[in-house]
Amino acid sequence: MWRRTPTWIALGGAWLALHAGYVNAVGYLSTHRAGLTHVTGQVTRVGIELGGGSWAEAGSGLLLVSWFFLGAMLSGVLIQRTEVSEPGVRYAVAVLVEAGFLLAATLLMHAGFDWGIHLVALGAGMQNALASSYSGTVVRTTHVTGIVTDLGLLLGHALRGSRPELAQVRLLLSLALSFLAGAVLGAALLPHLRDWALLVPAGTLTVSAIGYWLRVKRS
Repeated sequence: MWRRTPTWIALGGAWLALHAGYVNAVGYLSTHRAGLTHVTGQVTRVGIELGGGSWAEAGSGLLLVSWFFLGAMLSGVLIQRTEVSEPGVRYAVAVLVEAGFLLAATLLMHAGFDWGIHLVALGAGMQNALASSYSGTVVRTTHVTGIVTDLGLLLGHALRGSRPELAQVRLLLSLALSFLAGAVLGAALLPHLRDWALLVPAGTLTVSAIGYWLRVKRS
C-alpha cells in the first residue's frame, strides 16, 4: 500500500529535479552540447560515434557516463541506503558536495579547462542516487524517462480498472514538472550568465543543504 509522501521528500525531490533540469539545459545549450543528466542519450552518442569511427567523440561521451557512474557510487558511500525512510544529515552533506562540484566545474570551465564539465556529470550522478525509493516507488530527480514510465504504468493500471494512487501520481508529476521548469529557467538565464550559469544551482543547493542540516539538527 502506498503511504502518503512526507513533505520533506516531496518538496526535496521537486527542488532537486528543478536543479537537474536547469543543469541539463545549460549542458545542452552551452558549447559542450551534452545532456549531463541524460545517460541514455550519452550512451547512444557513444554508439553513434563508434559506428562512425569518431573515437575521440566516443571517448568524450564515455567519460561523461563514467563520471555520472562515479557520482552515484559516491552517493552510495555517503548515504549508505537505498530506501528513503527519514530525514538525515547525510543528505545535506551529499547535496553540499554536489554544490561544491558545480562550483569547481564553473571555475575550471571559465578558466578554459573544458574537462571541468565532468564534475557536473559527477554531481548529477550523486543527485540521482540520493533518493532511490520511497514506499515502493522509485524517486529519481534527474531521470525523467523513469518518471514518465511510472506515470504510464499507473495510467495503464487505471484503464484496467485499478484505482490509481493519487499521492503517487502527484509525486511523479511534481518531479517531471519541476525538471521541466528547471530546463526553462536554465535556457532563460544562460544567455545572460554565460560561463557563470552553474553558479545559480551551486548557490541555491548550498543554501538549501545548510538550511536542511540545521533543521535536522534542531529536530
